[in-house]
Amino acid sequence: MSRLPLFSLFAFTLAARGAPEAQFADVRKVLGEFCLNCHSTAKHKGDLDMERFATFADVKREPEVWQKALEQMEDGEMPPKDKPQPTAGQKQKLALWIGATMETIGRENAGDPGPVGLRRLSNLEYTYSLRDLTGVPTLDAAREFPADGAAGEGFTNAAAALVMSPALLGKYLDAAKEVASHAQLLPDGIEWSEHNTPRDWSEEKLAAIRAFYAHYSDSGGAQPVNLQGIQFDTNAGGRLPVEKYLAASLAVRDGRTVDAVATERGLNAKYLTTLCAALKDQRPSLLLDPLRAQWKQAKPDGAPALAAFIEQWQRALWRFTTIGHIGKRDGPKSWQVPVTPLAAKQEIRFKIPASPDGKDVTLYFSATDAGDGAEHDAALWENARLVAPGRAELLLRDVRGAMAALTAHRDKVFASAEKCLAAAAEAGDKPDVPVLALRHGVELETLSAWLGLLGLGGAVKIESHLTQRTEKAEAYDFIKGWTGADALSVVANSSDQHVRIPGNMKPHSVAMHPA
Repeated sequence: MSRLPLFSLFAFTLAARGAPEAQFADVRKVLGEFCLNCHSTAKHKGDLDMERFATFADVKREPEVWQKALEQMEDGEMPPKDKPQPTAGQKQKLALWIGATMETIGRENAGDPGPVGLRRLSNLEYTYSLRDLTGVPTLDAAREFPADGAAGEGFTNAAAALVMSPALLGKYLDAAKEVASHAQLLPDGIEWSEHNTPRDWSEEKLAAIRAFYAHYSDSGGAQPVNLQGIQFDTNAGGRLPVEKYLAASLAVRDGRTVDAVATERGLNAKYLTTLCAALKDQRPSLLLDPLRAQWKQAKPDGAPALAAFIEQWQRALWRFTTIGHIGKRDGPKSWQVPVTPLAAKQEIRFKIPASPDGKDVTLYFSATDAGDGAEHDAALWENARLVAPGRAELLLRDVRGAMAALTAHRDKVFASAEKCLAAAAEAGDKPDVPVLALRHGVELETLSAWLGLLGLGGAVKIESHLTQRTEKAEAYDFIKGWTGADALSVVANSSDQHVRIPGNMKPHSVAMHPA
């Protein structure tokens, strides 16, 4: 058990008996003899007026004055050495009385800390607290606050130094608004960011997503794009290292475990498992079957060839949309969109090669299942035709009829060869082709072609003025010819009848309108 000093124990005993208040009259006499000469209401040297303590209640209201007086008396500073000095008994009595008085005041105010200054966080405490709460290390909401003052002990977080003014309160409100601007309102709560704009938040999330995928992806592979004169690279980075996974799958194929290979090569075991399962799957697939066949036969270093095969399909099955069009009406919904090669209708063009040996050329058309899960598919070849520049399209179904017509026309031309040659023999430098055709009983076009072939006057191009063919006139099928503008016409009667159309048409005659 610890022991109190004798002085403190005696003061405590006096305080317990209520002696300080009873002895105040005697103490006041000692003060009047040795202290009031300098510390009176009139003189109050050192800004100390002890004359104002007229009652013991006045003493208890200002205990700090008596505490300091006791310290100076014990240190021999008061009374000054050049002033009258109290006796040792008087000093002891005064010291015991002050000690008992402090004890009495302490007991009466037990549990009361006295005046407490308004507490607030210092600027540094406020800044670090916000950073800890938000997780934003760059947040500096107190940068506009006035500098904190230091109390007598030199500490900036003492209550006496932490003043609060209306101006500072306004800065606290401004700081709170700034902190709130860094809060992202999410469906499941609040998230804090170093930035305070939606665009920066989006960039921050994209950077986090890229960083996440960067663990299992490769950079590079950018494609140059020229958009309205601006050259830049797009689709760079974030690519799955297909070749590395294919090389790992070959190791798994040869007997190693997926986890061991993935750990050794720093790959994602889950994706490697999915890839190996797809390559080993026995279900038929139009897309995967050729890859599976190559994979089964590939050597341990055959991953580049497999990756090149897959890259061809990647370019065919995916495309990147144009910047600035995502989200527009009837526009793309995302940056990368799938391309479906399956179509209900597809136009096929094929150039028929010339046969080097003059034999017939045979074309074969075949169709298989598309591999889209549908059964009993059927392919319908529609509007198959032959197309040549400057000529009318010829449907395949009409080829036989066209060949028969060409054969008949050829036979007819060959049959009239003798008559056309005879007419050509009579032709001069400027032959009258229609007259020669009527005289020898051959068609005008056939004779004109023969004369052009023989270099006699050239072919007669009646189509230059006579542009419309006439198959019959006035219900007479045997009246045929050509007509043009301004009632120009040339017709022929190939029958034995004499008809009027309304012009007079004799049998086996040719007539021309006067125009």
